[in-house]
Amino acid sequence: MIRKINNIKIFKEGNYNFKDVQRLKDYFKPKVIDIYQKQLKELFEIKNPQSIFKKNFKKFIKYKNKKDVKISGDWIYYPWSNTLIHTLSEQENYLLRTNRNQNIITAKEQKKLRNFTVAIAGLSVGGNIATTLIYNGFSKNIKLADFDTLSTTNLNRVKASLKDIGRHKIDIIKEQIMEIDPYIKIYSYHEGLNKKNLQDFIENYPRPKLIFEVIDDFKLKILIRKLAKKNKIPVVMLTNLGDNVLIDIERYDIEPDVKFFNGKVNENILNAIMRNQITEKEKKKYAIDLVGKENLTERVINSVLNIGKTLVGRPQVMSTVAISSGIAALIARKIALEENLPSGRSLIKFDEIMIK
Repeated sequence: MIRKINNIKIFKEGNYNFKDVQRLKDYFKPKVIDIYQKQLKELFEIKNPQSIFKKNFKKFIKYKNKKDVKISGDWIYYPWSNTLIHTLSEQENYLLRTNRNQNIITAKEQKKLRNFTVAIAGLSVGGNIATTLIYNGFSKNIKLADFDTLSTTNLNRVKASLKDIGRHKIDIIKEQIMEIDPYIKIYSYHEGLNKKNLQDFIENYPRPKLIFEVIDDFKLKILIRKLAKKNKIPVVMLTNLGDNVLIDIERYDIEPDVKFFNGKVNENILNAIMRNQITEKEKKKYAIDLVGKENLTERVINSVLNIGKTLVGRPQVMSTVAISSGIAALIARKIALEENLPSGRSLIKFDEIMIK
């Protein structure tokens, strides 16, 4: 079952009277945070960068506040923190929030990013990708899929806290996104992806224009690519390998004949995975084959081989995850803006970049 959009309450400017807000206040007794006036000053500054004078600002405030200030702007209620925020309208908020992207990202380009739907499968690394995309001004609609709950061991790479242990990762990431941009519509798949809902995730509204695949299930990786290729949707996989990042880009939108995993994985292995003809021992071997043994350090190889013996999962570190999230946002931007970015695999070795 899909849980659609947001469970927050938004009173949008022009569509409420203050009695509506007051009823919510009386019932929930929330913590009220009023940032409306502070944001007005910010709005004045970005619209008048050469004229930041007190008297002009006062005139601007007077103009903006010609109506009752209590019903100017939006009121947003966050139930998980029982917080009510008085803020500018959706359009003005987005203008403020993306202003410092200019002109690395132009206003015209920012509009394209806003309308570029992204889907993310897997929210350990993918959760960091999701929030990084939102900071970059993506997307009015976003699809998220993950069945897992947060464990304490995840806190080495997932932006969360001890109070979140045991909660669904997808709920944690949704809250983070909505506290950055409450106007985004989030389509979440709490049971993760499977044969029953994969078609909905990839083909149904809002249809993604890019899929980030950051999951561990081999068979599901292949199934995602089969449907993405059929629907001409690019797939990006970022794999954190110790202090290195492996980037796989498969541009099924412009290169329909590109092979799964850029042809780096033997067809016999892919067929064996699809037929469920692999043992637990083979899974470890295929995990290495998938990214290429030549791309792995001895420490990473030993860690993978020791899963189920001395380790319970594949090691990753936040420093690498954070960098790969930034790379993911750059890749998404290039694809959204139709810049030249072909299919291919590349490995970024941080030691080689820093030490020459």
